Amino acid sequence: MTPIVAVELVLAVALALVVAFIVYVWLRRRWIAGGKPLMLCAISAGEHSRWRLGLARISGERLDWFSVVGPSPRPAHSWVRHDLDLGAPQRLADAVPGLPPDAVCVLGHSGSRPYELAMSPAAYTAVRAWLESSPPGYNVNVA
Repeated sequence: MTPIVAVELVLAVALALVVAFIVYVWLRRRWIAGGKPLMLCAISAGEHSRWRLGLARISGERLDWFSVVGPSPRPAHSWVRHDLDLGAPQRLADAVPGLPPDAVCVLGHSGSRPYELAMSPAAYTAVRAWLESSPPGYNVNVA
């Protein structure tokens, strides 16, 4: 095998790996969405922890958060609607890469675990509306 053929082979394998990675990320994102609302959302688990960019998905009873690029198709964080409590939105002090410059930060609690979510104002409105709306079949006979 000549050196040129070896280099071409290495480049072909590298290109195939890059294409496979891009296809996997695209397929994973399509699977995560599953026809449900999906938005960019960063999470910070504590006051001094860094922001991690991800995708938030609203489903019937859950708010799921997935890492943007990761091998797992399962959510890294998941909150049940009736346990979720979000505070008032505040402007972000520092910009989070990947989020719009007008992104807002929301302090939340689920059980005893505090966390912060950063998202666009429109995404916050969608999450707040979902959180405050009545779940399907819940308190149906309220007059």
